[in-house]
Amino acid sequence: MSRRILLYILFTFSLFQLFSFSSAFAQQMRPSPALAPMRADAHGIITEQPEGELRHYNRSGGATYAPIYFIAEQQDGISAEVVFSPDGTKAYFKNIISHAATGSWVEGTVSGNTISIALGQTVYWFDNGNYGMQLARVKVNGTITDYTVTTQGKITFTIDGDDLILNNTSGDPDNNIFDGIGLVYTTPYAGEWSYYLDYGTVLTFKDVSVVTPPDDLQPVTYSMEYENSGHLVGVGFDGDDVYVQGVSQSYIPRAWMKGRIDGDRLTFPLQFGGSLSTYLLYFCGADEEYKLTDTGYYDWVYNWTDGSTTFDYDAATQSFKTNQALLVNNSDEAIDRAEKFHAPLFRPFVEQPATPADPSISGFIDMYFESTGFNIVMLNVPLKDTEGRFLDPSKVSYQLYFDDDEPFTLYPDEYRYLTEPVDEIPYLFTTAAMSEAFSRSNIYEKAYAIYLYETGFDRFGVQTIYRGGGEERRSNISYHYFTGDGIASPKSSPEGKDFNSPLLRKGEAYDLSGRKLPNNQKHKGLVITRTADGRVIKQVK
Repeated sequence: MSRRILLYILFTFSLFQLFSFSSAFAQQMRPSPALAPMRADAHGIITEQPEGELRHYNRSGGATYAPIYFIAEQQDGISAEVVFSPDGTKAYFKNIISHAATGSWVEGTVSGNTISIALGQTVYWFDNGNYGMQLARVKVNGTITDYTVTTQGKITFTIDGDDLILNNTSGDPDNNIFDGIGLVYTTPYAGEWSYYLDYGTVLTFKDVSVVTPPDDLQPVTYSMEYENSGHLVGVGFDGDDVYVQGVSQSYIPRAWMKGRIDGDRLTFPLQFGGSLSTYLLYFCGADEEYKLTDTGYYDWVYNWTDGSTTFDYDAATQSFKTNQALLVNNSDEAIDRAEKFHAPLFRPFVEQPATPADPSISGFIDMYFESTGFNIVMLNVPLKDTEGRFLDPSKVSYQLYFDDDEPFTLYPDEYRYLTEPVDEIPYLFTTAAMSEAFSRSNIYEKAYAIYLYETGFDRFGVQTIYRGGGEERRSNISYHYFTGDGIASPKSSPEGKDFNSPLLRKGEAYDLSGRKLPNNQKHKGLVITRTADGRVIKQVK
């Protein structure tokens, strides 16, 4: 495997680390890949933020990279962080190359209006391969395989007011001619270019600062509820000022958002939330409408106003709700969302015993007889109890049922992130293995979807479990029955009967010795099943 392909495989934690069903929304920002986090290094790599004044910058200029194939790109929309030492003699650049978020810093020396950065500084190390990447000068001479590199000498930035300007670089992407700064591999692959390169870089200072709450603020737990989901946040009041922490769970979970009460209105202006990888993130609001788009499908359409989010505020309950979308956004000027929350409601949360509302199935995709060997079921597990109160997601789980009344068991041989069989799935399902490079779970967080390696059943059920307030309580089991036309179409039936036997009806299963096999039990070897329509299916387990 080449270093370039390996580099692509190791991209694991960009701003949009969750390119899976669990994110459940269309990502719009251009990805800026980040490399797998490094362990404490012994290669001279600066992994901790140096002491001094941190400044944020917006990038412009050209770039190249090759996640799979070579791409000539722009740096627009990507940010940079620079720390100037207290004595003003040093400048440290984080993620010096725009499209390679190594998470490390390179050191520069400040003299007058010039910052000099020595080439050859190591910015990343592949522990498994025992080699790294270094900052270099790269010249490409018409084809991407015809290049020269040097790790000797230096590159310079000129300080021009609010701009830091990279000197003496150029690019002609139409003819693959570039002269810029890039990343090359170390020994034993010294001199091999990684395809990362920047040229014509201009960093423009962005005067932003995060919200800092008063030292004596005493936040309490609130629920933040949106669509069929939600999570817990902290909310504190300081007179008419309102502080909220934890709106963004995925990207900047410790960031605060500040608003102000005016009568029965609570307004959060557009505000900086923090930085992640190579992006500046903002909290903002947008008007939204669910409508038929040019693609021929219904989708949410967002309209940018002034970026503020206005809530209706109830002083008696200290709760607040908006009909706008609350966004975690990559711009303070236009829609470029990272996370979106439709019409969120914030209200005080008190944990107590509660019976969860009944779950349901929002979709079922029958792919079993299309050589895939699985079905996909889309679940709807409300984070509400039977009285409409919010449930703590960390204390919610669910169980699956097929034709019998016993919880279905999931096994590690089919669900590779399980270490042991389970018959109860946490709503916030996650495993350490899911942080591996480009890993993909077949059990999706927040009960969004799950793969089923089963076929031949008449009904499918799901039940929600809540363990809050020191008690365990369960919803009803929501069963869904399937029609007899060979298509797995969910149908509800209070009585649970009077449906035609489906083609996918579960028949009796036997092993090679002729012994009948019980339902909901994994078996290794050849399993023979006779279906209701007379077919015999042989499957190797």
